Amino acid sequence: MKKLILFTALSTFLAAGAQESPLMVLEAENAQLTPPVKVKRVNGYSGNAYVGDFDNGSVIKLSHVTVDTEGTYEFRVYYTSMFLRSANVTVNSYPAINVAMTRTTEDWNRPPVAMMLTYIWLDKGDNTILVTPPADGGPNIDKFEIWETGVEMPRPEITDPAWSYDLSDDAVAISAEGEDLTASALNDNAVTTIYQRGGATGYINYEFNHTYLITGYLFSEGAGADKQGTGWTLEYSTDGRTYTAVRPSETVSLGNATLYRVTRQPHADKAQAARYFRVNTKGRDVAEIQLFGIPYTTASDNRNFPADMTDGLDIEKMTAGSPLGATEFADERFYNLFDRNMQTKYYTDQSLTGTVEIELDRPSTLESYTLTSCQDYPERDPRSWVVEGFDKSWETVSEVSGFEFPCRYATMSFSGNDRKLYRGFRLRVTENNGGDRFQLLKWQLFGSETAGTGNVSADGARIAIAAANGTIRISATSHIDYAVYSGDGTLIATGRSDEATVQSGPGIYLVKCVSEGNVTTKKIAVR
Repeated sequence: MKKLILFTALSTFLAAGAQESPLMVLEAENAQLTPPVKVKRVNGYSGNAYVGDFDNGSVIKLSHVTVDTEGTYEFRVYYTSMFLRSANVTVNSYPAINVAMTRTTEDWNRPPVAMMLTYIWLDKGDNTILVTPPADGGPNIDKFEIWETGVEMPRPEITDPAWSYDLSDDAVAISAEGEDLTASALNDNAVTTIYQRGGATGYINYEFNHTYLITGYLFSEGAGADKQGTGWTLEYSTDGRTYTAVRPSETVSLGNATLYRVTRQPHADKAQAARYFRVNTKGRDVAEIQLFGIPYTTASDNRNFPADMTDGLDIEKMTAGSPLGATEFADERFYNLFDRNMQTKYYTDQSLTGTVEIELDRPSTLESYTLTSCQDYPERDPRSWVVEGFDKSWETVSEVSGFEFPCRYATMSFSGNDRKLYRGFRLRVTENNGGDRFQLLKWQLFGSETAGTGNVSADGARIAIAAANGTIRISATSHIDYAVYSGDGTLIATGRSDEATVQSGPGIYLVKCVSEGNVTTKKIAVR
């Protein structure tokens, strides 16, 4: 979902047609600019000006691009650049398009200019176009033109730059000015819903049961917003009182969101692992805040990750895999997937993928599992995979395709099947992220020895929450109070029972369960 949809630049002859003039000309210097991009006055450019310093973090916003008819339009970008560069074009909430140069120009800062083009979809009426550089920067831009065209393409599907999981899904509490935001638009993993801040100057606070080392975070103010979290700050605290700012190493524009990545070193940054985090949004509205990283606990045996179903097993006896993994310079065999040590990984230069299976000492469900990306080389990450459970034969429990980790050292969680017991599980990676080798830091499995009663724990009850066929099913070993909220925080169902089925329809929902005064919240996606 995060990969930019790539439309390579087309030859200029494709732009030729019966139309003699553009539908509109949009001077880059008249757009709303987010630095470091800036206006530079030079004679000979259109309007005798262009925008330069189009480096990482820059945004060129074209507002109120109005057309009478929805459909496909030609989008031309006039530029100067002595190196081959590209630019990302995001229209409204549609996927970003990468338009690339086919040739350079004689100089960076003087005409003549060249042109690169792509096709975009415009809705009837007002449209907002955001032009951003790739990570290594873009060209200097003179102007944009929009032309009518005989080319037709289907309306793009609206995609959401937010990931379907982040660490805040596991937060004990999310709050601001004393308001509980755990079940709110802020926490629905979607930038299409807005939490109205109304100029509030206080922090949004996050509390966790475990310590996490943050390696990335995403800020969004919603589709078409100007700043997308620019200027907001993320801070961490080990005691909930004294906070320190998290400093990003890289900023990536995702159109309707900004992703910040934080470079971490194994164990050297352990003092920054924390249970408490807060975000200062400068009083602006929030569509989404997402936190990424790894669970990190200082331990004498280097078991930095939490215990899971594999804890206590004789790993070398109870696992099998192919390829085995490298051993020439370090022990990087697949056994490292289960040792809970952030300094070890599974790596192979013998294959683009890997397959690993593990036998349990007793049958269990797989309610969820996590995969953690390594410190480096994102092209070696798993991109598509299948997790299977073994009963009498291998059965698919989870299947993921086209996934991209948000950053290095990112532990991402995926749903399993809490309704059936299996004697073992197999991870079968079917595609990596484009590299010529494969690596993965950790694979952890979480489940229960009792089917259907282990998703969520609360004192006095074992609670299971699952989605199926447009409904949310809640069951517990005793009567509990429950409340179901839609992604924007609207209450859609409430009751007290040991079993309930809520008609919900597709979407992201938050389910709160109260047992003997203990509140447990689970975010769940209904397909």
